[in-house]
Amino acid sequence: MTDFIKKELDELAAAGLTRTLREFIPDRSALRGTLHGRRVVNFSSNSYLGLDSHPALKKAAQDALEKWPVGAPASRLITGTGPWVSELEEKTAAWKKREAALYFGSGYGTNVGIIAALADRDTDIFLDKLDHASIVDGAVLSRAKLQRYHHNDTADLERLLKRSTAARKLVVTDTLFSMDGDVAPLEEIVALCKKHDALLIVDEAHASGVFGKTGAGMMEERGLAGAALIEMGTFSKALGVSGGYVAGDRAVIEYLVNRARSFIFTTATPPMVCAASSSAIDIVMSGEGAYLRERLQRHIATLRAVIPAAATQIAPLILGDIPSTMARYEQFLERGLLALPVRPPTVPSGTSRLRISLSAGHTNAEIAALIGALQDI
Repeated sequence: MTDFIKKELDELAAAGLTRTLREFIPDRSALRGTLHGRRVVNFSSNSYLGLDSHPALKKAAQDALEKWPVGAPASRLITGTGPWVSELEEKTAAWKKREAALYFGSGYGTNVGIIAALADRDTDIFLDKLDHASIVDGAVLSRAKLQRYHHNDTADLERLLKRSTAARKLVVTDTLFSMDGDVAPLEEIVALCKKHDALLIVDEAHASGVFGKTGAGMMEERGLAGAALIEMGTFSKALGVSGGYVAGDRAVIEYLVNRARSFIFTTATPPMVCAASSSAIDIVMSGEGAYLRERLQRHIATLRAVIPAAATQIAPLILGDIPSTMARYEQFLERGLLALPVRPPTVPSGTSRLRISLSAGHTNAEIAALIGALQDI
């Protein structure tokens, strides 16, 4: 009965696509640590501002641990809504300049929950072909008609919108794409949604904290704050903690409280996690947050000298085939630099790559070591 499992594993191994768990032992910061006994500088972290080890976040978590229970007592609609999460949601809404916000236990669960709640069999959902897997899974669970447009191709999106006769149209896009590091044409997408009476959800997971005057994301950076029905994001990347959020009009948030299954049927998040996330927002909105964003932009500009396409903190070094990608990964590792390989099905066939991600927490010397390795290897 389990022969299919062995067959699948053998096929993955033959194609060089087997995934394994690596035990990475971080120092105080996730940007440095030990992998298989080797000391490495981590260029595969999503801690874009280096906040994962910030003293203020740790203190907030410790204070909450002393004051509140270690875990959460139940789901949010039972007894899992305490002052720790209410404060976080109010602060998130203010940060995003929206009427209300809702916290989810993970970014994946956020997208799955909100998309499945907002779409049904009578809905057409339009997704960028490089949208995150959680967006695709939410669309599939909704049972709506799924339509994919070519990456960042607004002409293709408009072609699909024009021919749609659905009662409800929903466009969902990442603002900053996690594997390519490029940015969606948000101004054009917003205009098309208005023109064709479509609802818009934007995923700010990799832009939250990094872009915008207050770090609210790419919609703020482009002067489009409030233009989407929902802005989704995470606390698990630049903000250095865990969980996801949605922000929008109060009626939309109330609707999700009643309809988003990944919210309703999940045990609430521990108070210390919410407290640390709340502290992270304070930092991101402060002068320190502005300084960290400026420092990160300087690192990006330095990297652009050797990877000209590097426009954001995510810079893919696309090598094409799997053996070349794995060989380069090992060469970087020999120099104490961790830039993990990304292979299909995470990325399209023939586009295997090393995904390099920069952080404001990287030192100038570490960035110089990365540049030297890129030039040599």
